Parts: sequence; structure tokens; C-alpha cells
Amino acid sequence: MAQESKDKERGVDEDDTSEGEGSSETMRAADDEALVKADAEAPSDASEDETSEDGDDGEGDQGAAQLGSDRYVLAGFFASGMLGAYVLGRAIQTLWIWAGNRDWFSQPFPRLAAVSDDDKGVYGILIGGLVATIVVYRSYRRPDIRTWSDEVAAELAKVVWPNRKEVTSSTFIVIVASAFATIYLALLDRLWAFITNIVYGDGS
Repeated sequence: MAQESKDKERGVDEDDTSEGEGSSETMRAADDEALVKADAEAPSDASEDETSEDGDDGEGDQGAAQLGSDRYVLAGFFASGMLGAYVLGRAIQTLWIWAGNRDWFSQPFPRLAAVSDDDKGVYGILIGGLVATIVVYRSYRRPDIRTWSDEVAAELAKVVWPNRKEVTSSTFIVIVASAFATIYLALLDRLWAFITNIVYGDGS
């Protein structure tokens, strides 16, 4: 009887052990499945992150492009103002010098006619700069001119400029082609001169 009870206890223990092993294997299988699912879902999350990062980069590029266009517009208006100030200043100086030598100007305005030519140039630049600043500012504030300048700057921002290597190779090709064309035309001219001399000359 004691032997039978021991055998039953051993059987129960073996059953518990087998059940424990089975449950542990089941839990391991469940953990493996969870890991596989996590690995399968990870790329989609990464792709979503990449998509969001690409979207952020796109927005950043658009913002930089827009900022670049604004810079082109402001630089264009500034350059126009500087050029206008110089041209107007020189024009005022030339007219002032020309009018200073005329009686109809020197008699009513003797002080203006007595100003030296160098001072006339300085005053002319100042007056031209003031006029150019007012004209450029009023032009910048006009909606139609501003829209046109923004469109031009946006198109210029799309231009792809060549790099140094492309410029160097293109310049070399142009130089070689020009030299070849020059030599060819020179030889052709000498050939036709020789043939013309034989036909219409003395035959020597």
C-alpha cells in the first residue's frame, strides 16, 4: 500500500511537472508571437516616422525657398535703388554743371552756380538717392509690381546653376571649338585665295 501511494504521488508530481512544462512552453510561444507581432509593426511605425520627417523636411524646404525668394526680391529692389541713385546723381550733376555756365541760371541763382563741380556731384548723389529711395519704396508697396517681382524671384529660385566642374568643362569645349573653327576658316580662306589667284590671276 505504501508503495502504491508513493507511485500515485510520483504520478501526480510527474503530471504537475508536465503541466508546468506545457504551460511554460505555451507562455514562451505566446511571448514569441508577441515579439513577432512587435517586429512586424515596428517598420510601419518607422515608415510613419520617416513620412512625418519627410513632411517636416518638405515644409522646411518650402520655407527656405520662400525666404530665398523674398531675399531675391529685396536684393533686386535694393540694387535698383542703388543704380537709380547713381544714375540720377550723375544726371543732376551734369545738368547742374551745364546750367551753371548759362546766364539764365547763374544770374538768378548765383550761389548754386558758384558751387564747385565736386560738391555738385555729392549733392547730386544725395538728391538722386532720396528720389530713388522714394520711387523704390512706392514701387515696392504697389501690389501689382510686388506680385510680378515675387513671381520672377520664384522662377529664378528654380534655376539650377552649373557647378565648377561643369563650367570648366564647358569653357574648355568652347575654347577648343572656337580654335578649331578659326583654323578651319583660315585654311579655307587661304585655299580659296590660292584657287582664285590661279583662275583670275596670271597663273603663277
